Amino acid sequence: MTRSLTILSLYPRQLGINGDSGNVLALKTRAEWRGIPVTVVEHNIGDPLPESVDLVHIGSGPRTAQLAVQADLAVITPRLLAWKNSGVPVLAIAGGWQLLGTSITEEDGTVVAAGGLFASSSRLVGRRAVGETVVATAHGTVAGFENHGAVTTLDTGATPLGTVTSGFGNAGAAASAGLGVEGIVDGDSIGTHLHGPFLPMNPAWADRLLNAALRLRGVDAELASNEHTARVDDAAEKARAAIAKRVGI
Repeated sequence: MTRSLTILSLYPRQLGINGDSGNVLALKTRAEWRGIPVTVVEHNIGDPLPESVDLVHIGSGPRTAQLAVQADLAVITPRLLAWKNSGVPVLAIAGGWQLLGTSITEEDGTVVAAGGLFASSSRLVGRRAVGETVVATAHGTVAGFENHGAVTTLDTGATPLGTVTSGFGNAGAAASAGLGVEGIVDGDSIGTHLHGPFLPMNPAWADRLLNAALRLRGVDAELASNEHTARVDDAAEKARAAIAKRVGI
């Protein structure tokens, strides 16, 4: 039983324009507040992968940035898939989620194979979905900010993160308000369009990911709250409430 964690952060130089690196910081900080040492390994184009990891994060970026990392991602995808299949949790945000779905359809109709870690496919569209979003999930309300130009379809049987209360979600900018779903949950792995960043805004999901990673290390006890987590959790709850109020919920 090893009470330490290694987080793999994929392409932070290219896929980090929406503050998504804050997700990695939240995971690291919340673990260290509980006395759990964390090593963050950044993987950039051409870098070797570590021998093992406990959690994987990939952020978002424009299509040009996605194309820049695509060849390298194809090289490391077998290892990523093997880790995910063994239970290593993966958090994929917006463009990073698109890259790890099954396929991406360009605006001209060209279909590009993606990583295949998530049972979802994306179609790029001209109109962007931009705005604050509130989602009802099985584990409480999630809120954040979405900014994406895709319609994402989940495979039959795939589980969404939740139901959109306000915003666009997977259906993109053509969605009717308050309809449809957002994100995907596959075991302990998550794909979502939400920024904010996602985990600082919704810290219970950070602890879910950390608990999953620790279980793989043989640590079965759930992470307890303390004065540090309680303070930021309260601030996050107020931030989610403020978003809900602004969108009229």
